[in-house]
Amino acid sequence: MLRYAVFAALLSVALACEAFPNNTQTTFNWWQCYDSKISYFKTTPEDASGKVEYPIVLSKPLNVVADIDNKGSVYNSLTMSIRIWEWGGFLGCQWNEINTFGLLSKLDACTHGVPCPIKTGRQTLTMTIDFSKFQAIIGLLKNNAPYQIEITLKDNSSGDKTCVMAQARALTH
Repeated sequence: MLRYAVFAALLSVALACEAFPNNTQTTFNWWQCYDSKISYFKTTPEDASGKVEYPIVLSKPLNVVADIDNKGSVYNSLTMSIRIWEWGGFLGCQWNEINTFGLLSKLDACTHGVPCPIKTGRQTLTMTIDFSKFQAIIGLLKNNAPYQIEITLKDNSSGDKTCVMAQARALTH
């Protein structure tokens, strides 16, 4: 019996997940998902007063300030889709996608915080992501936990897509 208890204790230590992977306890991580006509040089989460916000707060509007270069055309009509992952879970130490039941898919980006049109050239683009409109989802998330968020924009005329992925510590209330 003692062997089983020791084995169970060792197994639980081996399977324990890091609480905040990729240093997300103190660091906002981001990257461009794939090459596109829009290149991202920097993204920063900010609060309503323009101060860097970390951890991010999902229960109120979040400004994401992006330094971009649009080498495509002027984008007037955009669709936005957002995917969210949580860290850990029953399957071990990994990112697990949260089913949002389509609530964050195919949103009109121009009425959901993306300043349209997106002109060509190098510019600072401030997107306001207001998760507070989606309390049915945010209310289910753990507070003070790491999340991975993917934002994809698609131009409805040309079909051009761009995508940014971020990992951050998030507060939900």
